[in-house]
Amino acid sequence: MNRKGIFVFIKHLIKTFVMKYFLNPDVLDSTSALAVFIKRLCFKLILIRSHITNYRDRFYTVSDLSAIIGYIPLKTRRIINQSPGTILISALGFGEIINSISLIRGIQTISSYPIVIISRQPQLTRQLTQSMGLSVIALPYPYHFCVWRPFISYWLNTLRPVSILCIENMIELRADMLELAKTKHKTSVLLINAHAYRKSTFLWHILEETKDQNKRRFKCVDRAGAVSDEARKYLLGYGVPDSNIIMVNNLKFDTAKHIIKIEECERIRQQLGISRDAQVLICGSVHPGEEVILLNAFKDVIRRPGMENIRLIIAPRELYTLNPIITSIKSLGFSIVLKTASPRISRDSSAIIIVDTIGELKTIYSIADVVIVAGSMLDHLIGHNPIEPASLGKPVIAGPYMSSFNDVMDKFLHRKAMIQLQNTEELANQVAALLKHPEIRERMGSLAKAIVEECSGATAKYLDILGRLLPK
Repeated sequence: MNRKGIFVFIKHLIKTFVMKYFLNPDVLDSTSALAVFIKRLCFKLILIRSHITNYRDRFYTVSDLSAIIGYIPLKTRRIINQSPGTILISALGFGEIINSISLIRGIQTISSYPIVIISRQPQLTRQLTQSMGLSVIALPYPYHFCVWRPFISYWLNTLRPVSILCIENMIELRADMLELAKTKHKTSVLLINAHAYRKSTFLWHILEETKDQNKRRFKCVDRAGAVSDEARKYLLGYGVPDSNIIMVNNLKFDTAKHIIKIEECERIRQQLGISRDAQVLICGSVHPGEEVILLNAFKDVIRRPGMENIRLIIAPRELYTLNPIITSIKSLGFSIVLKTASPRISRDSSAIIIVDTIGELKTIYSIADVVIVAGSMLDHLIGHNPIEPASLGKPVIAGPYMSSFNDVMDKFLHRKAMIQLQNTEELANQVAALLKHPEIRERMGSLAKAIVEECSGATAKYLDILGRLLPK
């Protein structure tokens, strides 16, 4: 066995040992001092690594690193000090940041409080909000390295939040932080787009999450917007009073609405080197391992008569997964070209276009004939947002594993405005059928777009609730 093989074996052995003895539910519920110490040590080590990675990948600036331990940059403090308080928005990742955009616009029309967004990707938040003409302050979550009460107290005393808005979940917000905000600053807490939590691979949740922590978190919630009956039952199970739960459509229906002009579509096709007569198949939010399923289906489709002129675009879910996905694609015999390639992308119809940028998927969806929403083809995944392509009137195919979007999928599937695979073997046939029959694509796309319009309006409801919670 060579060195690489030995290294892989040792890595696999350590991972198996940790997952079996430290991260399984039986150990997680243990109250022994050793179990608690090991869990918290692993938690901190993983987060230290994530901070280093975020800084390397330019998701953090130098000032963000200091903000992690609670220090708020002087420039930010000066802006905050001009107001009696702030509105704090907790948006875990890129998806939550995108989904909060319509809400941020609305908040700025009803309130003069500065908006502070805390997320795992503050630099990306700044770039995104600035590109949309929004004035917000972006900070990282402040208590990953140090969760001592004095640091949390200093952080809250500096920001003085009058209201905390949690987008979709409260995973990163510690219970003691919420309790301190409510008791000392009389802060209101609004949980937006709440859905029933399902087990995932988020290690920080597995390591730190306990029923006690969750109940303490939810006890702080003044109002919660539930997107489904399942979410409502979940909230009730953690002690949120029924009177504090409001049934609201998914906020993603509001965020997705965006008009893209024909001229813009033509510009994108030219930029990507796609001829006018070529059909376009786009796979969005692809996770490592899914590219094999997608490319095998693509191979099957392009071998069929009349299906030769199809361009495939793959958008990985995270940029750090680019290299393994590209390596896998090449091993299957395909050539690739990056969207950012220079000189401009080749018109070679056999080359697969890889989207190696962030925040452009919605615009790129506009040129699709068929969209496959990935993050749904493997059994450990929980799906991604199908509303974006649906809002553009595109026919959408999703995989079998869309548990994070059950409420959304039900609306589309009930009216046959979307296709959800029973198994991945169906993918090639479903793609071929849609590409072959424009009338089916048109019907599905029109229905999907109409459903997005009908289900909009969550932003107005949340703004009304927030207006009543803010200090008079």
